[in-house]
Amino acid sequence: MAYQLGREQDSAWLTAMRTPAVTVPAAAALHPGATTFGMFGCGVQGREHVRYAALALPGLETVYVHDTDEAAEEALITQLRPEPGVRISKGESAEAVAKSAEVLSSATDVLREPLAVVKGEWISAGQTIVPCDLNTFWDPRTSRRADKYLVDSIEEHELFASMGYFPDGLAGIAGETGEVLAGVKPGRESADELIVNSNIGMAVCDIAVGNAIMHRAPARGAGVRLPL
Repeated sequence: MAYQLGREQDSAWLTAMRTPAVTVPAAAALHPGATTFGMFGCGVQGREHVRYAALALPGLETVYVHDTDEAAEEALITQLRPEPGVRISKGESAEAVAKSAEVLSSATDVLREPLAVVKGEWISAGQTIVPCDLNTFWDPRTSRRADKYLVDSIEEHELFASMGYFPDGLAGIAGETGEVLAGVKPGRESADELIVNSNIGMAVCDIAVGNAIMHRAPARGAGVRLPL
């Protein structure tokens, strides 16, 4: 099964902006010294996660990308290569990427039954995993054995669990992303902690981005005002 998300479609730009705007700052807070970043899925979401990571992780040197669609990998690398910052490289395999990067993210399909592409034995102490595709891409045991399992919204994750998206059960949640970013809950407390931070997206983030666009557009002469 190909795992890529966010080909050009209606509202893809909006969600492509707001999703990494949560995921990547969380990664920076949880793993501020990271020099390597792995991205699974090279669609619109994957591309913007790589772009944000290069900006938000000051020590970042290398980004490994992986997709079952080799053309998508090539397109991401070609599009972002001219931008300053980090080296972007194709990962040889999902296993190679998982074992090579300190911070790992995924933007793939959202499915009830986990694909478990990244096996639990490929993940090591000290890594930070920041998926935005719910429970799909990773061995579900990884979240349950993590030292901290954080989410953007407890209520939303519990809702998805009630709908069957966590067939083996939802891992114990240590706190929300916003609580860590605000300093209310602890993030990384030791170098060998394994942390999983699931950010699947909240409507409030779409509204915030949409509001910012609405107020900036007139100043730039962009958009079309519609009569209501």
